[in-house]
Amino acid sequence: MCGFCGVLIFHNASEIQSAVKSWRAQGFRVAFVPTMGALHDGHLALVAQASQLFHVRVVCSIFVNPTQFNDPADLRAYPRNPANDLRLLSDQGRADALFLPEVDEVYPPEILPATFSFGVLEEVMEGAMRPGHFRGVGQVVARLLQLVEADYLLLGEKDYQQFMVVRDLLRQLREKQAGPSRLSTPQVQGDERNSATGRVQGADAPSRPKIPELIMGTTHRDEGGLALSSRNQRLSTEGRTKARQIYAGLQYARLHWKHETPDHLVRIIQSKLAEVPEFQIEYIQLADSDTLTAVQDWKNHLSVRIFAAVWIEGVRLIDNTVVFP
Repeated sequence: MCGFCGVLIFHNASEIQSAVKSWRAQGFRVAFVPTMGALHDGHLALVAQASQLFHVRVVCSIFVNPTQFNDPADLRAYPRNPANDLRLLSDQGRADALFLPEVDEVYPPEILPATFSFGVLEEVMEGAMRPGHFRGVGQVVARLLQLVEADYLLLGEKDYQQFMVVRDLLRQLREKQAGPSRLSTPQVQGDERNSATGRVQGADAPSRPKIPELIMGTTHRDEGGLALSSRNQRLSTEGRTKARQIYAGLQYARLHWKHETPDHLVRIIQSKLAEVPEFQIEYIQLADSDTLTAVQDWKNHLSVRIFAAVWIEGVRLIDNTVVFP
């Protein structure tokens, strides 16, 4: 335990699993908030939301997962400040434990990491721009769930596509548990799952982790609407001010979608963002909220979101918001 902050700090699997076992013996459930550190108010809001669940102990993890970075430079530049992260959690007082594993603890050399396929979810937007990213997300979430064995898993709305991928990951794990107990054997390599909806590869799939309930936390924004992100720390004050135009552009879609076709609406927003010379627009995409398929018209969609990825000052920012309902 951190003597001055009251937060239990664990570095290896045996420690966190021993704590979880003890909590369960006392009748507690476990709520888990995985992060890559550089904590901000959005992370703390997830921790607070987790603490409000009935009779829980809250575990926050900090692990910068190398398998989800397709750009080594991005991995090197990712902000890290564990001392400040611990201070924030301590000051808030809602987390019971902080899990700080090293790479070899999450990916032991003797264990072949699981590989997952997520179908169209990993072929659009972030998946298309960052090949292999969501397979890395699947690997780390599956492994962390083995280590933490949580009842609840909390993720933020800002990374909506990631939330959808993790939802599909949990579905795959749940369906595997309902079937034959062969997850660790080579025979499962020929899994019959339809690849359009995704599948888990058999020989290196994880053993049976506890499957948690997935909970989404709302996107937290600064006073100008910029979605809080660890990457924001790399922006100058001027860059942060200009980056607020991203959300302003997305809000335009919610206000005006009834009067425009999807294609024309996207073109309008692209034009608005292009007025900021520092912006490099990677994509603006309207997508069905449940499937993430591109929206060609407004018919046959119960809910639509608009997504954006924009570079400024060498920092890649993503955001999304509901268009309707």
